[in-house]
Amino acid sequence: MATLVVNCNHWIGFHIVNGLLEQGLKVEGLVNDKKDDGLTLFFGRNSNFSFFIDKKNNTYDQIIQVGPMNIDVTLSSELFITLAHPITVNDLTSSNELYIELPLLFGEWMPMTESGMYFQEEFISFSSDNFNQHATYIQDFVARFITWLSTTDLHHIKGTVKKINLDKFVKIQDNRPKEDKVKQVIQHYRNYRLRND
Repeated sequence: MATLVVNCNHWIGFHIVNGLLEQGLKVEGLVNDKKDDGLTLFFGRNSNFSFFIDKKNNTYDQIIQVGPMNIDVTLSSELFITLAHPITVNDLTSSNELYIELPLLFGEWMPMTESGMYFQEEFISFSSDNFNQHATYIQDFVARFITWLSTTDLHHIKGTVKKINLDKFVKIQDNRPKEDKVKQVIQHYRNYRLRND
């Protein structure tokens, strides 16, 4: 069996898929057709990745959904994890569903300009107090999330807790200053923009 990542062409979903693949896991990705699927071009380079194809038995070890997305197929898993910002999630509907609160994330492929990022259609400057106090680099978050997935008794947690803030379970390994990470993200943005102009 594999892990299904729903909304895999969301910029956060893209990083989640890559993090799971780096651990050698088999991953299927369910594409959100309402989003730009340019990121899906990068997935075909890993033999452990395949795109979701509806079949008779859509059963997975775990299903990870990034943000809200309506799913028109029947999926089955003992564990359904939704990663989303608190303001974008409705009440949980499934007894086997966990909700992970996303912090303010920044990283490659996010909606941005050279001076800041967009979050929920609001512009947040890289020099703002909000960004400097609350923003977390996506790869740091993904590493923390995957560590939590691999070291936590999820069946125990899902029976007692529905909403989880990962800060309480796993500390971020933040080895580089945030300024260096912002410079790296801006350089990636410039490189990508130049290739597409």
